[in-house]
Amino acid sequence: MRKELALIAFLVGSYVGAAAQVTLAPLQQENRASAADSPAQHALQLRLQASTLPFFDDFAATATGLPDPDRWQNGGGAYINNRYALNPVSIGVASLDGVDAAGAPYAPSSVATGASDTLTSQPIQLNGFSPADSVYLSFYWQSGGLGDVPDRTSTNSFHLILEFKDNTDAWQQVWRQNAVGEVTAFAQAFVALAEPRFFHETFQFRFRNIGRRTGLADVWNLDYVELDRNRRKGQTTSLDIALSRPVSPLLKHYAAMPVPQFLENPEAALREEVLATINNLGNIPGAISWRGYIKLAEASAPADTFLRAPGLVPGSAQQFEVRGVPRVSNLPLPQEAFKLVHGLFLDTREQNPLHRANDSVSRETQFADYYAYDDGTAEAGFSYISSSTSQVAQRFDLNRPDQIRAFRVYFPQVGNSLEGTSLTFRIWKDADGVPGESVYQQSFQITYTEVANQFYEVVLPKPVNVNERFYIGWSQPGRLFVNIGFDRNSSAAGRRFLSGGVSGWVSDTTTAGAVMMRPVMTGEALSVAEEIAADPYFLYPNPTAGDVYIDGLYRRISVYDIMGRQVHSQVAGAAGKPVSLRHLKNGLYTVHIETGKGIIVKKIILTKS
Repeated sequence: MRKELALIAFLVGSYVGAAAQVTLAPLQQENRASAADSPAQHALQLRLQASTLPFFDDFAATATGLPDPDRWQNGGGAYINNRYALNPVSIGVASLDGVDAAGAPYAPSSVATGASDTLTSQPIQLNGFSPADSVYLSFYWQSGGLGDVPDRTSTNSFHLILEFKDNTDAWQQVWRQNAVGEVTAFAQAFVALAEPRFFHETFQFRFRNIGRRTGLADVWNLDYVELDRNRRKGQTTSLDIALSRPVSPLLKHYAAMPVPQFLENPEAALREEVLATINNLGNIPGAISWRGYIKLAEASAPADTFLRAPGLVPGSAQQFEVRGVPRVSNLPLPQEAFKLVHGLFLDTREQNPLHRANDSVSRETQFADYYAYDDGTAEAGFSYISSSTSQVAQRFDLNRPDQIRAFRVYFPQVGNSLEGTSLTFRIWKDADGVPGESVYQQSFQITYTEVANQFYEVVLPKPVNVNERFYIGWSQPGRLFVNIGFDRNSSAAGRRFLSGGVSGWVSDTTTAGAVMMRPVMTGEALSVAEEIAADPYFLYPNPTAGDVYIDGLYRRISVYDIMGRQVHSQVAGAAGKPVSLRHLKNGLYTVHIETGKGIIVKKIILTKS
């Protein structure tokens, strides 16, 4: 896969029309835990003595982003996360890429490949063992996952290696995986300690990735690392039953919702089911039980159990699904901003305490004043380019009328700075499931925030009234590579639309993830009088005593009463001639104005004396 410019962008093949495409670009940097070089970490590293067998880490117990200092040396850049793996073995993986422990690129101006992240074990006492003890190191590896895929080249310049430290303190390469140029499933590798030189009192092993050092490029994921005696190559001895992925989102469509919109119909906003997935790493069926819960995020808040059941997980089962129907009817939901936490516990009755960290998962959902499809973290930059003006829109459905007062957006800097470049923010009405009439537009400038994944807010001069369904997004010159934050762990399936000016609006069905742009709501709708006053363009005066003027070209006007009955209809009259509604009773009417581009719907108040 060819790296585009210095942006190391890669195409994911989402084509719209003859010359339009979605491009995802690996990020150049992000905020990661910077405690790796803290005095406390150094003191711990110096204080630790060599550990003994067995060695085990599935990265499920680490919450800081840094490798567990009891098992790994610090400062190597490996990132412990639940973001970049695709169908991992257990929750939590170690990702190796082109940025250091703080999330900064190793060589931001270089396009050459080189050694990037390193994951190095703490010393392990092996001086009491020998090759006859059949000591094996096993681990699972994955190319790319939800990150950038390492390139396959004729010179095999992109690869992942494993090294052992021998009794002369020299590192020896014992395993290598060359890049295959595509996302792979997790594969298990077994490497024997077959030589006497590796059996000493300060044995160590380390993983290193060789790739581009300009950002979050050439990602390799590691999981479930085990070192022990009396093992055989390819033979699994683990009896671990592990949760493999985070629990699915609570809401049917969104990662976050405004409080008033959620409280209007909470049950309708929830997913029909939430699920988690389980891997049985042994070949023996496991009789276990599980519990699903939901609660307010406050530590003292009681939990409501919505799922409790026993189950038999088949031997060697992969991504075995556990499902439950969430509810909030038993929770005291606040009227102001709040968070809900839902999660799943497994009761596996496992004897090995090292396996218990992967038996629970949870997720927070925010209810405040905005809608979001994304979870607040970007794994890539999203660009949509075409031969003419490019437009991107995301759909939102309301439970009650509301107003948009602002929008929030995150621009990660990828490649050359576009700071200050102007784009156009837009709000569209719905037209049978795609963006229709543009009801608002405003120029705004690309702004990079100092902190990665930090949104900046653009406040509208006046709130824009919306109801039922609306779309927000942006338009830009077609050939401009604008990267907006893209969350690859969330879904906006069927709710993101693209227009390249050739074939109209189409649904983006091939790029899985969510654009990081959020509408911010007031929580209140305009009254009818306020709505009319805010939009006087086509009809005036409004209210009217009977004669109405229409500003603009149209074909036909139809008037409906509050019961939806048509009470007046006529074709366009002579320019400057009013439409007479004097024969109608006083009250509120809906006016449909048919133009060459569609039907525009307005309201009018008739107040005859």
